[in-house]
Amino acid sequence: MSVAGPGIWHDLKRRAARAGAAFRRNRHGATAVEFAMIAPLFLGSLFAIMETGTLYLKTTALEAGVEEAKRVTMTGQVAGAGGATEQLAKFKDAFCNQAGWIIPCDAMKWDVRAFTTFGAAAMPNRLKANGTFDDSGLQFNPGKPCEIVVIRGYYLTKSITAMIRNDVAQLSSGEVVLTGAAAFKNEPYGAC
Repeated sequence: MSVAGPGIWHDLKRRAARAGAAFRRNRHGATAVEFAMIAPLFLGSLFAIMETGTLYLKTTALEAGVEEAKRVTMTGQVAGAGGATEQLAKFKDAFCNQAGWIIPCDAMKWDVRAFTTFGAAAMPNRLKANGTFDDSGLQFNPGKPCEIVVIRGYYLTKSITAMIRNDVAQLSSGEVVLTGAAAFKNEPYGAC
């Protein structure tokens, strides 16, 4: 077993003193400090861009799903599915086949109404002034042949960066509302 002599401790002290002096003279750490000051803004902006892209992707999928649901409604496939429950199931299946990969189908809220003319096709505003979503009075009526049908699909989702942006409808709960809509005239799949 060897015992360290006093020369080794003196040498270690001298090396530590030199390292400390070199550390004080070194200015390379300034870049790291500057990055630490800028990083929250940079990362926040990066996250907002990624979240906005995800919201736009969901909106595009929602619109594609509404378009497919419109097609099966317009051609009478929904009306021919049977009773109201079967019609709604056929409608949701058409939507989910297009958008179910990114939007949970059971989270969708639907307002489907039939009218006699395009001029009469008025839909209520579901976003209230107090920042809430009013889902009372939602209907599902795919209409008859040659009737005007308006479809509105609503998807409420959380958004962390919505409070610093104004590109989406934000609710007081912090959720944002993504909407897809279509207005069309049913084909004469039966007597008009």
